[in-house]
Amino acid sequence: MSGSRKRRTWRLVDPETKSRVGRRLQSAALVLASLNVVAVVLQSIDRLYDAVPLLFDGFAVVSVALFTLLFVVRIWAAATSRVYRGSDGRFRLVRQPFVLLDLVVIVVFWPSFFLYPETLGGVRVLWLARMFDIPRLDKSRTRFKRVLAAQREDLGIAFIGAGTLVLVSSTLMFFAENGAQPEAFSSIPDALWWGVVTLTTVGYGDVVPVTPLGRLLGAITTFGGIAFFALPSSILAAGFFAEREQEHGAESPQDETKTRPTGPSDDASQNRCPHCGESLDSAGPTNQ
Repeated sequence: MSGSRKRRTWRLVDPETKSRVGRRLQSAALVLASLNVVAVVLQSIDRLYDAVPLLFDGFAVVSVALFTLLFVVRIWAAATSRVYRGSDGRFRLVRQPFVLLDLVVIVVFWPSFFLYPETLGGVRVLWLARMFDIPRLDKSRTRFKRVLAAQREDLGIAFIGAGTLVLVSSTLMFFAENGAQPEAFSSIPDALWWGVVTLTTVGYGDVVPVTPLGRLLGAITTFGGIAFFALPSSILAAGFFAEREQEHGAESPQDETKTRPTGPSDDASQNRCPHCGESLDSAGPTNQ
C-alpha cells in the first residue's frame, strides 16, 4: 500500500512529470516562486515593508515551508522511479537544476530566519531562475543545452584565454603602477579589479593608470578585452545558427515529400501499363 502511494505521489512531484495534475502543481510552484521574487523586490522599499512587515515575513515563511515540503516529498518518493533507484538515486535527483535550486534556497533561508531575521528571504530572488522551467520553453531549453554541449571546448578555451589575459594584465599593471599609486595598486589582487573592469569595457574610472607604461598596458588590455570577451558570444551565436540549420535540415525532406508538386513525369507514369510499361495513350489508336 505504501509503495503504491509513493508511486502515485511521485507521478505528481516528478520534475519531469507529464501528468496533467503534476503539470498544474509545477505551474503553481512556478507562480509561487515568481511571487516571492516580487515580494523580495517590494520589501526592499522601507515604507512598504514597514507598513505590513508580518505580511511579507509570513508570506516568506509559508512559501519556503511549502517548497521544503515539496523537496522532502520528492526525496521520499524518488525511490519508486527507475531513474532514481539505487544507493545514489536521491543524490542524482538533488543534482537536477531546479531541485538543487530549491535546496540552496531552503538551506540558506532557515538559518537566516532564526539567526539573522533582518535579512529574511533575500535568497528567494534565486527563484527567478525558475522562469526557465516554463513548459513552453522546453524546446528552446533543450536546444540551448545541445549548443552548450557542442561548444563546450571552444567556450572553455575562450574563458581560459580571458582569465589568463586578466591575470597577466593585472600583474603587469601592478608592477607598472605600484610606485605611482601604492593605494590603488597595492597588490595583484587589488589590480585584478582594474583588470576585470577594463577587460569588460565597463570602465568605472575609480582605478586608472597614470604612468606612461601603465596607460600603454591599459590600451592593450582594452583591445584584448574586446576580442576575448566578445569571443564567447560569437561562439554561442555560431552554435545556435548551426543548431537551427540542423533542425531545418531534418524537417525539410519530409516537407518536400508532402508539398512536392506533381510534374509531367508523374502524369506519364500514371498513364503507363503496369505490365508492359507502354503508354496507355499511344496504345489506344494502335488497337483500333
